[in-house]
Amino acid sequence: MNPLAHLAKLIADTVQGSPQKWARGPFIGIKALSPTEKGNIAEAFVVWLARHHGLEADPHKSKRGEYDVMVADKKLEVKMASEDVSGNFQFNGIRHDRKYDMLCVIGISPDDVRFNIYPKSEVTTDLTLVAMQKNTNATYKLTRKKSELLDLAEFPKFFK
Repeated sequence: MNPLAHLAKLIADTVQGSPQKWARGPFIGIKALSPTEKGNIAEAFVVWLARHHGLEADPHKSKRGEYDVMVADKKLEVKMASEDVSGNFQFNGIRHDRKYDMLCVIGISPDDVRFNIYPKSEVTTDLTLVAMQKNTNATYKLTRKKSELLDLAEFPKFFK
C-alpha cells in the first residue's frame, strides 16, 4: 500500500468509527468551503433574509470595507461558524476597529441555522471575546452555545 492509500484508509476508518455530526443534513456542504466562500455565503444570506422580511438590504460595495452588509440603515459585520462537536460555534475574526453598528453571527448546524445580533457597544464592552493570537488585540473570537442563538424568524425585530 502506498502512503496516500494508507492515509486515505486511516481517515476512512476513523470516520466510520466515530459519531459524525456532519455526516448528514442539508448544510453539510459548508464544511468543505474556504473561509472566504463561507463569508460570502453568510453576507448573501443576510441580505436575502433581510429582504425576505421586507427590510432594505445591500452588501457593502468593497470586500475589504468597514462593514459587510447594510440592513435598514444599520451597518452589519457578518460572521458565520459551523457547529463543533460540543454544540458550540466559534465566530472568528471579530475586530473592534471597524466601523459597523452591529455584529451578526450565523450559526450553521448540519440541519439547522440560527443567528444573533449584538450592538457594537456590546461587542467592545460586554461580550467575552478571546484574542485569536497571543499578545495581540487585533482580532477576536466569540464562542456561543446553540441556546444563545435565535430562530431566523426573530431577525426583523432587531431593525424595528
